[in-house]
Amino acid sequence: MRGGMPVKLTKSFVLVFLCGILAIGAGAGLRLYFALHAKSGDIYSEIADSFGPGSPQYNALKEQGRFNILIMGEDNVEGSRRSDTILFAAIDIDDKNMKILSIPRDTRVEIPGHGVQKINHAFAYGGADLMKATVEKYLGQPILYYVIVDYDSFPALVDILGGVEIDVQKKMRYRDRAGKLDINIEPGKQIMNGVTALHFVRFRKDALGDIGRVQRQQQFLKALIKKAYDPRTIIKIPELTAQMMKLFKTDMPPKLAIQLAGFVQNELGRDRIFFSTLHGTAATIDNLSYWLGDVKLANAFLNASVEELISGDLQENSSDSRFAGISLAYSNAMENTSGEAKNAAASTPKTTEGKQMSKDQLIAMVRSMPEAVAVLNGTGKSGVGEEVASRLQKIGIDVVHTGNAKHFDYRFSNVVYPLNANKNVIETAKTLGKLLNVPGNLVRPNKQAFYASIIVGHDSAELIKQLDRLVEISSK
Repeated sequence: MRGGMPVKLTKSFVLVFLCGILAIGAGAGLRLYFALHAKSGDIYSEIADSFGPGSPQYNALKEQGRFNILIMGEDNVEGSRRSDTILFAAIDIDDKNMKILSIPRDTRVEIPGHGVQKINHAFAYGGADLMKATVEKYLGQPILYYVIVDYDSFPALVDILGGVEIDVQKKMRYRDRAGKLDINIEPGKQIMNGVTALHFVRFRKDALGDIGRVQRQQQFLKALIKKAYDPRTIIKIPELTAQMMKLFKTDMPPKLAIQLAGFVQNELGRDRIFFSTLHGTAATIDNLSYWLGDVKLANAFLNASVEELISGDLQENSSDSRFAGISLAYSNAMENTSGEAKNAAASTPKTTEGKQMSKDQLIAMVRSMPEAVAVLNGTGKSGVGEEVASRLQKIGIDVVHTGNAKHFDYRFSNVVYPLNANKNVIETAKTLGKLLNVPGNLVRPNKQAFYASIIVGHDSAELIKQLDRLVEISSK
């Protein structure tokens, strides 16, 4: 329903958009079956019915093959309604991918009718409709639907799924009597229940402030996506339905929500879901702290092809000067790589003390990698990426994607990770580099990488030998 009160969600599509991917059905019989197995044309038809076949919204969908949804986490502190979590989700029906952009709550924007303020004030002034109008104006991208998740419902969502596994990097302690918050989370890998997970995503009293909180939110989303793909979760869908129906509000037609849930479940894998945070800088203006976002870079992410996002490489002739030279990072690194380092992959796996690695040490290193990795074939030879991926999986490393790199002239293998990566992703990339004996200067950040990724170069034979040694150690 548009322009009125939001309707209750009858299909948990928040796990589709807020958390990643989990189709939880509502309804029964053949109608539900066909909705969950809808084709892209069925989704087009439903949106045409919602807005009209000649509407600007439908015409934009036909032209771009995608549409956008705004997801908001609603907080109510002493009667003040604010949106502390703001996610912009771009759903590409034609190319079968999803991009989720986190917008920090302190982002400085113009709120229609209220002047320049922090973006989360829009929800307090005018609810979901004003927040939607604000984000549309800020990003220059139309939004078809919104989803609201209030913090009172959030713990129930996590508990219904049986909790999520999170690796907490440091002790988190904060008390806010006004906000009724008492956060006390110990460091280490743990299964979080709903209340603890809510505290984890709300905590912001560290050096990075709201940006650190956004990074933790994305860490949580990735953990929840992993849980959603667990077969033990999928088989519980029928029994979860009734509990999920009352948790969320949206203006999306229920039938479309079910169709999209089926689309995400059947057509998208973890490798087709991409996360980014609005790049920018912190600033103090008139004694108020703001985040000055880079809208151009945000739209570059939202408009990038899947190939660019997966490979971590950009065209050398990119019109955005801030991307210039990124694709040349490999060449520059190789010029500074010594012959000794280039041949490092041929050595027997060793610890930092120079001793041959034991099975227990290998297991400990693999377990210390909190994130899944991607494998990209940078050689052009068929099957090389799959060979590397299968060996990584044999030693216990979670491989989320296997595909081709943007180009095939990688002489030596590289490990890349996102430029704004959190500590978990960076640690995963560095540990992967150590395990594979990739020289330190070839373990590098990349502005368009969205996973910790091994790009297999033309030294693939040595890389595979190294992996075979690791497999042998793990099997002792």
